[in-house]
Amino acid sequence: MRYTYISLLVFLTIAGCKKNDLQYFEEEVPLLNIWLGTDAGVQDSITHNFAYSPTNRDSIVFNYRIAGYPVNYDRTFELVTVDNDAKLLNFTLKTYKVPAGKSVGRVALYVDKPTDQTLFLNKDLKVSFTVKQSATFQASLRELGKLKITFKNAITKPDNWDNAVPITTALKTFFGAYSDEKYKFVIQVTGLSNFVVVNDLTVNPDLPPNTITAVHARALQAQCKIALAQYKIDYGTDKLDENRQPIVFP
Repeated sequence: MRYTYISLLVFLTIAGCKKNDLQYFEEEVPLLNIWLGTDAGVQDSITHNFAYSPTNRDSIVFNYRIAGYPVNYDRTFELVTVDNDAKLLNFTLKTYKVPAGKSVGRVALYVDKPTDQTLFLNKDLKVSFTVKQSATFQASLRELGKLKITFKNAITKPDNWDNAVPITTALKTFFGAYSDEKYKFVIQVTGLSNFVVVNDLTVNPDLPPNTITAVHARALQAQCKIALAQYKIDYGTDKLDENRQPIVFP
């Protein structure tokens, strides 16, 4: 009788553990990492400047990666922010789909160019996005848990002019010391702004938006030199920056 009682107790204990284990795994929600930059070059924050926007709506591309294995069905996630500065801008936040069999991808959020010209007179706007908690995903608790974006509306020095994240090159390598007037000239000549130069030597690589290779950057550098020489021919004088110093390129 005693042996039967012990056996029954052991059985109930094992059954209870299995039930608890099953409940734990059913309720576990995968972490979803999000970051700015490229799939290989992580940036914890970026600056987005409306002064360079050619249209009234801009896209900001970000990356995601599931901290877990792919599944055989589509999953979705959303972004959310509680920052007060976000109320001053108009964002379009989609329901993003992680396709079946995938765990990594690149998607975009959208922001309208503000019509209020006084919005940035006294400060920049700072907005952080995180993954909205759901039955499908939860935000990462580590460094890849937020998209931190500073919004400006003026010609300013790009974050990567003097410094660059891994696998990229700083813009000063191609365009020299920074000045606002020089940067305006580069934008006017090349049609590009806030672009990233990656150290990629492959032919016609598949690059993210507003990203070019070092070979392309050298071509733009030469283009700017030619345009600067033409300016001196047309006007008979050097083109000066805001400090009344001649603009030069390396």
